[in-house]
Amino acid sequence: MYRTDFKELSAKNTVTVTSYKKGGKQFVYAGGFGNIDVFSLDSLGLLTSISNHELYMKKGPARGMVANNIQGNYFLFVANKHGNAIETFAIDDNGSLERVALKEDTEETYLGTAITLQVIHMKKASYLFVGGLEETPGLSSFRIEKSGVLTHIQSMKDDEKIHTDGIIGMYTYKIKGRTYLNTSGFQDNGVSSFKVYESGKFKNVNNIDDNETDLYLTGAYPVTGVQLGKNYYVIVGHRHHKY
Repeated sequence: MYRTDFKELSAKNTVTVTSYKKGGKQFVYAGGFGNIDVFSLDSLGLLTSISNHELYMKKGPARGMVANNIQGNYFLFVANKHGNAIETFAIDDNGSLERVALKEDTEETYLGTAITLQVIHMKKASYLFVGGLEETPGLSSFRIEKSGVLTHIQSMKDDEKIHTDGIIGMYTYKIKGRTYLNTSGFQDNGVSSFKVYESGKFKNVNNIDDNETDLYLTGAYPVTGVQLGKNYYVIVGHRHHKY
């Protein structure tokens, strides 16, 4: 394995890294305070710098970056944390990026301090779910158009019941044709489950609160899961040193 120090890295205090394969080539995207850096990745694990791309309002950091194929087009979705916006970049054949859409926060959505993104593919459409960290906690869904434009479908404001205050982790799974999304509440210490419908709308179905006996959900994140046999499991970590 190789270690490379990139002295001129545009993404200062890098906090988010993701990778994606297009046309047989593997690319790595790194985000932080500053620009998004793009690298090619070869079979030996070596990174070669390709380009860097400025974020909206020169804010950042780039969080929750996720790349996906939407109706034959390749996009990188970026949560611009302090820019309070979601940016859509088209991925070129050489891995470089071109911004094609921008969705800013409004009173109807919860993109303030946007930090976590999750793409969910349904039968006839794909949706981007967005969670924020501090100022306007809640959960929002957007239909992803073929052009990369995001169309608002539904937003749910955080309350005392659901755990969407500081969504740093999301995990999606399907059981018998039904799609579910789990969110971790970093600030309100718990996990919530939502059923996602074909329309992109969602409904809260279950919430688990932290306690001081057998759960460790204070500062809950990240969230992941696994299927073992016929059973599905959701795995949650926690951050705060309460225990």
